[in-house]
Amino acid sequence: MMTVIGPLLTLALVLAIRVRRPQSERPLSKRFLWLAPTLYLAAVTAMLVRHPPTLVGWFMVLGGVLTGAVIGWVRGRMFALRVDPESGLVLRRRSRAAVVLLVGVVSLRFIANLWVGPGTGVDPETSPTLIVTDFMMGCVFGLLAVTRIEIAIRARRLLAR
Repeated sequence: MMTVIGPLLTLALVLAIRVRRPQSERPLSKRFLWLAPTLYLAAVTAMLVRHPPTLVGWFMVLGGVLTGAVIGWVRGRMFALRVDPESGLVLRRRSRAAVVLLVGVVSLRFIANLWVGPGTGVDPETSPTLIVTDFMMGCVFGLLAVTRIEIAIRARRLLAR
């Protein structure tokens, strides 16, 4: 029971801090939008090369990327963007709903780990743990990449006006 309480309290604390914190506007650095998805893709590629998934695992990675892309598109639409008339910079403000969505995805990942993780009585060799992990790695990549793409597209449209 203690293994469940710690992560749940951490998620609750992160959610409480992020939702209560004033939402400040920050300049959008378009040249760094590609950085997080690229670094994560390199990490995922290294993991998949070291431990290649089965055919089902590859389909789960693809399904995760597609699922993450949908969630990322929704999350990208939740960011408030505007052009500062004085500086001409695009300013972004993260919405509370985007934070709740991200914490929800992390919570689902945590619940999936509880369901198929160690101590569940499932044989590790036949356990779907690796398949779920493959899905989640793809999901996070899709979420990061499409969120950044959506923000970049919206920023470009704002500047074109």
